[in-house]
Amino acid sequence: MPRMKKALAVALVVAGLSAATTQVAVGQSLLNGYWASLYNEDADERIPGPSVGDYAGLPVNKAAISAALTWSADELTIPEIQCRPHPSIYGFRGIGILRIWEDRDPETQAQTEIETWIVWQEQHRHIYMDGRPHPAWWAQKTWQGFSSGRWNGDTLEVHTDNVRAAWVRRNGLPTSDRATMDERFFRFDDLLTHIMMVSDPAFLTEPMVKSNEFQFIPSSAMEPYPCMPVDEVPRAQGDLPMHLPGDERDAQEWAQQYHLPLEAAYGGPQTMFPEYQDYLKSHPAAPVPTSARKAGKKEQE
Repeated sequence: MPRMKKALAVALVVAGLSAATTQVAVGQSLLNGYWASLYNEDADERIPGPSVGDYAGLPVNKAAISAALTWSADELTIPEIQCRPHPSIYGFRGIGILRIWEDRDPETQAQTEIETWIVWQEQHRHIYMDGRPHPAWWAQKTWQGFSSGRWNGDTLEVHTDNVRAAWVRRNGLPTSDRATMDERFFRFDDLLTHIMMVSDPAFLTEPMVKSNEFQFIPSSAMEPYPCMPVDEVPRAQGDLPMHLPGDERDAQEWAQQYHLPLEAAYGGPQTMFPEYQDYLKSHPAAPVPTSARKAGKKEQE
């Protein structure tokens, strides 16, 4: 009897370890495959792109707004910029099929890396799962940065830094090379929810939180995305489309369209919460008059 009890105890321990190992392995493979972006949330921002001057509801500071107001959409026609990929701190909000796969150590079968590929401009990202240290702050920055991840149950948690100075919205809102991002990936059946929290001491007053959804595609393929820059608009050498500081006429059009005061259109942490509507009602500010815009156009002509 003692031997039987001992053998039974050993068997139960082995079975428990096997079940735990299987559970971890299944959890770590949850994200593998092809995913299609769902645009039922923030569709206008993610597909056609946000309007110039629309920074409402974002925790941006005055430095970010000042930089954004100098941005011109014509910049995207410059050959050196046409094939520029999205940075990792924005890429998941862009368009295109997403592919996720894993790499494992051939001897231990431990998961060492998760890779993602977004078809637009071939955004290839590495999420290291082996605990390797992040590069020093002075290391060369890249579009995708350096990402390390870990599993918390069935949730993938990722931290990213060493990203090049880039943007958090496609209307000129900038990020510095000190920006970082923390992410959470949740899978529910064939739906994937991605939460991104971007922090930047230079341009954000607090983390900017966005969420994106994807739907699993049982059978798909990833096409290449070759990009060849061309001269779309004839320009003199060295000509860079931009707005000079103080010229806010284009940026004011969005506020005029929706009859908003510039204070609200230009965002800031106070505009993130529903209570801000009550503030505006008790502190009414006159919207930018259309006549001022028309006068500005005449002066420009």
